[in-house]
Amino acid sequence: MDAEHVAGDLESVLFSEEQILLRVGELAATIGKDYAGREIVLVGVLGGAATFTVDLARALESRVEIGWMAMRSYTTSKRSSGAVRLLKDLDLDIEGRDVIIAETVIDTGLTMSWLIASLHQRRPASLAVCALLRRPHSPAFDVPTYVGFDVDPGLIVGYGLDYRGQYRNLRCAAVLAPHAVR
Repeated sequence: MDAEHVAGDLESVLFSEEQILLRVGELAATIGKDYAGREIVLVGVLGGAATFTVDLARALESRVEIGWMAMRSYTTSKRSSGAVRLLKDLDLDIEGRDVIIAETVIDTGLTMSWLIASLHQRRPASLAVCALLRRPHSPAFDVPTYVGFDVDPGLIVGYGLDYRGQYRNLRCAAVLAPHAVR
């Protein structure tokens, strides 16, 4: 779905599909240099990071295995609950392997901090984070972190991110207009 199909619901388009894919390619090139000759396990965070994870994997020029995890750290009102609840655990053994967590947006850092701690316990050879979007107030992590774009506050939808289950199929990343938030 293109932004023009839901233009009345959007405050602004942050990044077009072309801008996103160009940046994903740049992230993949950097990761490719840093992990030259090594096989990578991408751990995608469902559901928002599915699109980003697959696009990143396709842009990498090395062998990649993809695993998925799902967790929730927000209540239905989108306020942080202060705790992370695991909904789907990783099905892969990552011990001794190079792991990169793929996430579309890092906001409070609560979910990512929990995920890093959980995956560290599984003894990977290395652990890193690759996020397409990062809020300016998000914390730094004790692992290498690759970031596509820093973004200002606002409810971002598109490119896998949703609001109440809608807009994930929007090809761009956009800020949802206040009147569309119910």
